[in-house]
Amino acid sequence: MPDKQLTTTRDYLTRGQDYLKNSDNFELVGREEEIKKLTGILMRKRANSVLLVGCGGVGCSAIAMGLQQCKKHPNAPFDLISKRFFWLDTDGLFSSGDPIKINETFAKTLRTLKRTPDSILVIDDMKDFIEAARNNGCSNLINALMRTIKKKDAQVIFETRDEDLDVVLKAHSDMRELYTMLDILEPDLEDLDKIVKIVARQRLEKHHQLKVSDEAIEAAIDVTTKYRVRDLSLSRAQPERTITLLDRALTTYRLNAHSNPPALAELQAKLDAVNTMLDDENSVKDKDAQSKAELKTVQATLHGEIKETRKAWAAHQSHIKGIYQDLRRGEESVRQLENQLEDQLQTEEEARQQAAEHAENSGDSDTAVAQKTISSFMVGTMNLESDEVTAIRDKIKKYQHEVDERKAEFDRLTAEINNTLVLGKAETLAEFSSISGIPVNKLTRDERAKLMELDKNLGDRVYGQDEAVTKLSNQVRVSRAGLQDPNKPQAAFLFLGPSGVGKTEIAKALSAELLDNEQALLRFDMSEYMEKHAVAKLIGAPPGYEGYEAGGILTNEMRRNPRRIILFDEIEKAHPDVFNVFLQILDDARLTDNRGLTVSFRDAIILMTTNIGTEYFLNEENFDAAEEMALEDLDKQYRPEFLNRFNGRQNIVCFQTLSLSIIEKIAARDISKLNKMVQASLPDISVDISKQALQAMCRDHYKPVNGARGITGYIEGWVKPEIANTVLFTPDAKGTMMIDYDEAEKSVVIQMPQPVISKQAKRSSAKK
Repeated sequence: MPDKQLTTTRDYLTRGQDYLKNSDNFELVGREEEIKKLTGILMRKRANSVLLVGCGGVGCSAIAMGLQQCKKHPNAPFDLISKRFFWLDTDGLFSSGDPIKINETFAKTLRTLKRTPDSILVIDDMKDFIEAARNNGCSNLINALMRTIKKKDAQVIFETRDEDLDVVLKAHSDMRELYTMLDILEPDLEDLDKIVKIVARQRLEKHHQLKVSDEAIEAAIDVTTKYRVRDLSLSRAQPERTITLLDRALTTYRLNAHSNPPALAELQAKLDAVNTMLDDENSVKDKDAQSKAELKTVQATLHGEIKETRKAWAAHQSHIKGIYQDLRRGEESVRQLENQLEDQLQTEEEARQQAAEHAENSGDSDTAVAQKTISSFMVGTMNLESDEVTAIRDKIKKYQHEVDERKAEFDRLTAEINNTLVLGKAETLAEFSSISGIPVNKLTRDERAKLMELDKNLGDRVYGQDEAVTKLSNQVRVSRAGLQDPNKPQAAFLFLGPSGVGKTEIAKALSAELLDNEQALLRFDMSEYMEKHAVAKLIGAPPGYEGYEAGGILTNEMRRNPRRIILFDEIEKAHPDVFNVFLQILDDARLTDNRGLTVSFRDAIILMTTNIGTEYFLNEENFDAAEEMALEDLDKQYRPEFLNRFNGRQNIVCFQTLSLSIIEKIAARDISKLNKMVQASLPDISVDISKQALQAMCRDHYKPVNGARGITGYIEGWVKPEIANTVLFTPDAKGTMMIDYDEAEKSVVIQMPQPVISKQAKRSSAKK
């Protein structure tokens, strides 16, 4: 213990074993491969310092601590056992703000590392160290650290996040030469389950004093893996996302349970069910009177049980609150007595000093020295104190004993409640729903049922493209059933066809079905990637160019969330160099960004659209002939190796031109959406259109070259403004607002609903 105090105070180093002790119940699981790689790097002769890189929350710090933990394993290599790990207290080192003191202290730190054989310095967040050194005028610390590594006086492990990697790499020109970068990715599902269970059992349950069920852990892993939310605490990497969700769910569950016990909620639910049954029975005259009587008996019994439960719970809460108040009063009394003791000790010390000074001023220096010596001996060695001090200490001891008893009683009563509580799946999903805004019924929807109904649900939104819907649905089922090549994306499709036939819409619909959020679609409009240098937007600019530190848009998004549906829209507009990136994504399902970080696309669905061959679909009545000619143009435009990436061209799908009947269905759907918008603000008004008006409107305003966007644009540009004007000019109207169509003028006509006239207005008009 003295050694620990010495090192942390003088040179801001904490030994590995002491650092591990400060981490409550730390245990590293599921990172065997990373530990093996890290150990191998540390054993090298060259580039044997490590730069741990990962998204925030992925566990870089835990892996570094795992090295210290592994030294205790019976099969740990001797080369690792001989290593001495030290953690640097960066905040403490720079806390003074004095450059001279900081430099002197860091010099001591480096000397300590040099004197210790096989020493390894661990810096938690290297970006903080670099910025603190620069802000305090101590940039030379970075050079000193690099010199220590070059002289092989010590090895270093840096930890940094993805977004801060450029700051670390540019801190010194020899960074790439002396360090080996180890990219830490999110654990797979099996390892994630192990990690979360260990943390939940050893840390979360201990803190909240509640049990966590396996179902709650599985649900938390499922939703945090499948969905991404903007909440700061749930936007980091796994396993932190899952652990944070469980922590928040436990907090909410404990608060609710301590204000409304589960037993009372269960009785109330039973009573509500009985009341519903009685209401149903009363509405049916021919039911058996005996069953009604039995239900009423159960109802009365439940009322009595609820009353007794509420009474007992109120008494229990009152008792706990009383103990808590006694506990706080006792703690306050102890605090006041400690202040009183401090004042008394100070008063007596001042009295002794005054007596010594008086003797010294009187010329009796021997007496003064004797008084100081005796006072010091009596107080410090013999522990003899005044009666006042002894009395105060006795009171403190007595009050503290009472506080400890109250605390033990409070913990016992709280434990009686907590021991009956277990965090379940329902509470976990309810917490995630409140954070994400996704309804619980969508979160609880069976994945198998969702996949089986996928083609139907896609077809309900994308009309007239049965082949595309079927192929896409089947490919998603294949990948989710585990039959897809693990080194390929889950699905890759290229959609051809005219504008406005549903190519982009089917991507949005798929995102809504699989991710329960249309906005989760990652969309790239390839008209923004027409220049040669545009590929840098996707994977990041080369070193030395502006924007290098930002990384690539595509690679950054995929590192944050590898389970994505990606749409590359109108790829014929992209520069040819962009297709080299596509080739790697479609073939190996991986991509390396400008900083050397690897991104996986194995859990992604890749969708691409193109307008190549549009003229054939518009001018050719035979769809098969148009499809053949469009595919011929596709062969002329793109290299065979690119087209073959789409499952041997089986996933190159041509979209048909929409027929007039399909356009009528789309228009009817848009009018229905419009009706919902009107009723949301004006519940007394509805919007409808006759079949004849709908057909005439679509016939006059649909052009195949515009696709569905033409009729949708007409509704937006003409129908909506007419309805808006009608609503504004008749604010008191009620009824149905009929949309009619004037075929001669080729324009819509809105039949205004009749305004509602109040009785008072009628009387006043009658008098006139």
